[in-house]
Amino acid sequence: MSRSEPTTSPARNHALAEALAWISKFAHAWKAIEPAPHSLSIDGFIIWGPVLYEKHRNEDPVELAARLYGQSGEYSRYLYPGRPPKSNDAPLAFGPKV
Repeated sequence: MSRSEPTTSPARNHALAEALAWISKFAHAWKAIEPAPHSLSIDGFIIWGPVLYEKHRNEDPVELAARLYGQSGEYSRYLYPGRPPKSNDAPLAFGPKV
């Protein structure tokens, strides 16, 4: 009996779990720093997180959040959907310029 759905290899599952864990640590560290966490949409990290992970996966996500806090660039509209853009939220070509 054949399966019609493709299976995901254990290595791919591990890589995805690792990326999601890194993004989650980054997002929660950012939220802990945020003085007005009620204005932050954690869902915004679903969009920004993979970009950060691709560029900074070898860095500590908590330290990176502390270093980048306030520099979300074009992703600010996803993280803070109710806030108007700030002057330091200039468009970014690919993730934050560090």
